[in-house]
Amino acid sequence: MGSRCRTAAFVAGLVLTVVQAAAAQRDGDAPPPTPKESLVYANFEGVEGGKAVSSRGGTVSLTSYQESDVHKTTTKGVVGTNAPELVRVKPNDPNHLAKFEFAFMAPNSYAGAGIEIKGQADADGKTPADDVTGFKKITFQLYAKGAETIRVEAISRGHGVDLQAGYPQMSFKAKPGLNTYEVALKALVQPGWVDVKVDPKKILQKLTALNIAVYCGGDPIAGQCRPTEGMLIVDNITFEK
Repeated sequence: MGSRCRTAAFVAGLVLTVVQAAAAQRDGDAPPPTPKESLVYANFEGVEGGKAVSSRGGTVSLTSYQESDVHKTTTKGVVGTNAPELVRVKPNDPNHLAKFEFAFMAPNSYAGAGIEIKGQADADGKTPADDVTGFKKITFQLYAKGAETIRVEAISRGHGVDLQAGYPQMSFKAKPGLNTYEVALKALVQPGWVDVKVDPKKILQKLTALNIAVYCGGDPIAGQCRPTEGMLIVDNITFEK
């Protein structure tokens, strides 16, 4: 075979390969993308409308609850909003952390205050869901003052697994100072008092938000509520394998 014929055959083979690959992709036969080793959920470097957003534009808001509506839990972040304040560890440090202050009132059998982070920006009035079941743990930095019992809660809303309360969660005692913590996804379980039981995996398959909160009362870990003022600072919330 002459060189001209060999060149023509090579080109024809190359074209056939490209066409076959395109057809396979259209038919859904293309190999799935390689899962990422980590998902940076929120590092608080993005701001929209003067408020912090998650790494993919989801809203970040403050939450609170209490047993008695007469003795309400209060939160304070950016003045005039329900968003946390963005702060730096050092004045010349470009890294931002999310901070809010809280106050628990008495008497209350239970109370809490937290920061809820949506993974993605809303689209058509609905928060897109993330399937995070391919990861093993959540890592984050946290500093707590005034109350030391922390709860991490996985939330799904608008995707068929909505709950009024009692989403899969894990609680732990915070250590003094700014520290890195790890929460295994398999450790996220519903509290014992929940009536509607849901497999935690279903929530993690359709995750729309994470809530990281400080709380008192409600379980033996937290102990009794008392009048308390404090603050919570979080940063670099990441899903990892």
